[in-house]
Amino acid sequence: MAAEDLVIFDTCTLPEYYNDVHKILSLPRGYVVTYDYSAGNIDPDALTILKTLVNSHEKRRVLLAYMQAKEYKKGDPSPESQILPDGSFATLTRLAELVAVRELTNNNKTRYYMDLQLLGYPFDRRQTIANDIVTELRKRNAIPMRTYVAVCPDNASNVLFAQTGTDEQGFSTVVDGLSTNPSQFYRDTFWRIYKITSRTKPLIPFWPTKLTSLEPLQRLDAERTESYLSVRDQSTMFFHFQFHRGREHGPDYRIRKVRVEVSPKSVADSAVASFTTRSFGQETVAIRVPATSSLSSQDVRYQFETVLHDADERKDYPYGPNLTIAVEYRKAIVRAILALALVCAASALFAWAAFSTSVLTATAVAGRAVPMCWRTGAVLVGVVATLYSYYLWSDEISIDRARRS
Repeated sequence: MAAEDLVIFDTCTLPEYYNDVHKILSLPRGYVVTYDYSAGNIDPDALTILKTLVNSHEKRRVLLAYMQAKEYKKGDPSPESQILPDGSFATLTRLAELVAVRELTNNNKTRYYMDLQLLGYPFDRRQTIANDIVTELRKRNAIPMRTYVAVCPDNASNVLFAQTGTDEQGFSTVVDGLSTNPSQFYRDTFWRIYKITSRTKPLIPFWPTKLTSLEPLQRLDAERTESYLSVRDQSTMFFHFQFHRGREHGPDYRIRKVRVEVSPKSVADSAVASFTTRSFGQETVAIRVPATSSLSSQDVRYQFETVLHDADERKDYPYGPNLTIAVEYRKAIVRAILALALVCAASALFAWAAFSTSVLTATAVAGRAVPMCWRTGAVLVGVVATLYSYYLWSDEISIDRARRS
């Protein structure tokens, strides 16, 4: 018998949870996000599955969905513990795989932390499959605002995981559904990072190096799993964006900006740059990873924040994705060894030139004067070696908009 798939709902009734949907939509494939719910908000059948997955390597497919009451508006009070009425708005948001479950009991209350590795996007035009799933789950009261994790009924997810469409098409379809009135997301800005690549600093200046795709790694931080990227210092990272305008009513599309910041502040300016969003299309943003003088690994976080528009009604809610990309970087071993060797060689040349006596025309003889041209040549070679070692060891951090298409 095939393993049963799960459905996890978002409702986004509080400002601190609103970005959750934007986050799962905008992160690339392979990133892991952690959802946590108390045992009382999990359907009994789903709870049985989660208990068997604790400390297990077994994986389960997951449908992520969003649901709200039809009349709900952004900032309205949350209808706590009530089953949402018939006719509520529901749409699917992302496909994922449950890769780990952790159980934590505190004060006799148990919460389950679920690590979800993001996959593609469900192609569910007009929310037909989403509404069918909600209809079946409603029969056993397994929908928000009482239940947020349930077993997917009747293998309805099989067709979604079997789809072969591109992520670009799937993302556009999800945005079209999520941005339809009466959804509280209908005036938001939607973008996603569909790929992250990098190019290392070449050993020879101006010599092009190969562009490589970066795959996220995972590490456990408290009860949550964090995804991060591992690169060499002084690499250039390329963040590839896709924009898609939601279904808004009227011509007053709100063009917002995406602000890029870096943390810790010591490695760059507090506001590195910003760029304007667009209705459709793609854009690539290039960020250079800073140089480090340490031989141990360093951490930096790049924050992509959708800036509020002056006409946005709620200033306490985001109107677009706010992402933080963690990056771990360290010295490139070959470059570091070569730079140190060049410094030692340059120091030896400078010392030899400084302590050797010389005449302008004499021929070099052991134990006698050294020609001036030899000393001058040693100094010039030492200067070139020093400059090259500085090139290998140090650099500046910068950001620029690389391409708009």
